[in-house]
Amino acid sequence: MQTIKEEKKLFRQQCKQLRLAMPQDTRKQADRVIFQYAAELIEKLQPTVIYCYVSSPLLEVDTLSLIDYAFSRGTELVVPRCKPGTSELEHYVIKSLSQLEKGAFGIMEPIPSLCKEKSEPYSGLCIVPGLAFGYDGIRLGYGKGYYDRFLQKFQGVKVGLCYDCCCFPEGIPHETFDAGMDAVITEKGIR
Repeated sequence: MQTIKEEKKLFRQQCKQLRLAMPQDTRKQADRVIFQYAAELIEKLQPTVIYCYVSSPLLEVDTLSLIDYAFSRGTELVVPRCKPGTSELEHYVIKSLSQLEKGAFGIMEPIPSLCKEKSEPYSGLCIVPGLAFGYDGIRLGYGKGYYDRFLQKFQGVKVGLCYDCCCFPEGIPHETFDAGMDAVITEKGIR
């Protein structure tokens, strides 16, 4: 019998393979549709602050369109940075993509000397990365715990972005500390 950790590891591997196997044109179309649903949600919620990760090419739903959209709305945009030597995230307000550099895990992150750090309380709308989500909103991340720790402190609306092939009606293996979302957006709609 597998432990939850082993089940999660297997789910991660399967979801990475599913994402990497998606044809590029299928991914791009899914990214466009997910962006449209996310923009509709933003218009409905009218957040004054949006927390958003910068997507990793080939594996994550593209967030660059969403970031540009937040800039065009004049919404304060907050981007995470992995705090060196820890499993914690720091958050910085960015005004342009030129304030980013390649950081931990090859992900684009804010350059601290060019940005203002955002401190608690954390609230607004948070766009959350994840490898998989259950229809119940439970998130399976990448296994480092950065977002699970952060989301315990976040007091706003949490929205996961995911390709539908990695969104499971029967749920996903999870532990008590795995964060739940208020909504999950896929190319099939908002759950």
